[in-house]
Amino acid sequence: MPIHALMLSTTASGLHDIELLEKSLEWLCCKEKIVNFEKTTSYHGSPITIMRIKLSRSQSRMALSRLGGTLLKTLVSEIQSRLDDENRLHFRISQNDLVEGKITLANNNEDIIKLVAKIEVYPGEEATDVALKLLNESLERCERRGWLNSHPEYLIDN
Repeated sequence: MPIHALMLSTTASGLHDIELLEKSLEWLCCKEKIVNFEKTTSYHGSPITIMRIKLSRSQSRMALSRLGGTLLKTLVSEIQSRLDDENRLHFRISQNDLVEGKITLANNNEDIIKLVAKIEVYPGEEATDVALKLLNESLERCERRGWLNSHPEYLIDN
């Protein structure tokens, strides 16, 4: 498996529905009670909650597949700009879209969920090739599940 782990993190202010955001993250990760919470304050003193998840290899592979074929194809095409020198694949999805049942890459003007996939690269391997292998395997799982042109459908109960 060409991945060590997948890490997700996001910040929720006092205006966010933390339970709804937690359910959305659990759905994306295919596992309940996985979100770690850290209550703190912002620079200006208002209360915020930092939400973090670290997934194992097998959980990471399933979560990547749930992103859907459209988003995975975008990651494949942008692999050079998203892979860092420490073999980590970085991307952000829209927090608001996720709680509405959609999975989209975030723009610069919205609340985000940061995802970082630590790619497993051995001597003699190129990080880009390994990351592409991981994304292509995820695309194959999407195709088998019928998610190639979208992502799985879901509704989160409020």
